[in-house]
Amino acid sequence: MLTKAQRRRLLKILVRGAVAYGFETDLWTLKRVARVIRREFNVRYNVTHVWRVLRDLGLTAQVPLKQALERDEGYIDEWLRKKWPRLYRKAKRKKATVVFVDESGSSNEPNVVRTWAPRGSRPTLKHTAKQSKVSFISGVTMDAKLYFTMYDHEITGDEVLVFLRLLLRRLPGPLMLFWDNAMIHRRKDVKAFLRRNLEQLETHRFPAYAPELNPDEYVLSHLKYRELANFCPISATELKAGLKRAIHRMKRQPELIHRLIKGSPLLKGKN
Repeated sequence: MLTKAQRRRLLKILVRGAVAYGFETDLWTLKRVARVIRREFNVRYNVTHVWRVLRDLGLTAQVPLKQALERDEGYIDEWLRKKWPRLYRKAKRKKATVVFVDESGSSNEPNVVRTWAPRGSRPTLKHTAKQSKVSFISGVTMDAKLYFTMYDHEITGDEVLVFLRLLLRRLPGPLMLFWDNAMIHRRKDVKAFLRRNLEQLETHRFPAYAPELNPDEYVLSHLKYRELANFCPISATELKAGLKRAIHRMKRQPELIHRLIKGSPLLKGKN
């Protein structure tokens, strides 16, 4: 049996990561942990006992968050602590509507999640092998207003301009828009449009490789992996119809959208 001191040492090893210990990938499996216990403490546990040890240490099986090596953690932290609060105060002074914008897509390949079924009878999701894809631009405001445009082709600068005009029509007063540094946002015609509408539309970019800052990411994730979970459309038309229904359901639940966007570090503590 592992002593308390050995368990504390094991926890430190696990927190540092599998690669730091010498494995090729940063994946802790029960078999790998059993090998560590045997090597470090000369104690042999089967995988069931290892599972109990990990549970007692407060560890759970989780899907890792992927992050790009190119992330500038220092700049992201500074942007979040200094630049964002300054821009937020500016938006309040100008009485500007803050809009968080992102582009994404969905295909007829089902986003498979767990469902209830009789024991020993695994359910089957039948879907077409013919690939269909829908692309969309979305925007969410801090007061949980949701805006979408949808296409059956890839998003280009032309579609970005359509969306910007939509926001200017739908939202009165000045707008402060936050989005990423995608090429379609830097196209010449998009930049020219922004210059022409500078008094009404001010844009800012999130730090690179930091999608978790954008509140719209949480809205889109819920749309694709909760609202459309196990959805098996057979055509692009059915896919678009399903997306529209899901979006309308979300629009009727502003309290849900509020909860989703509060997942962003930007909006923690904000009303």
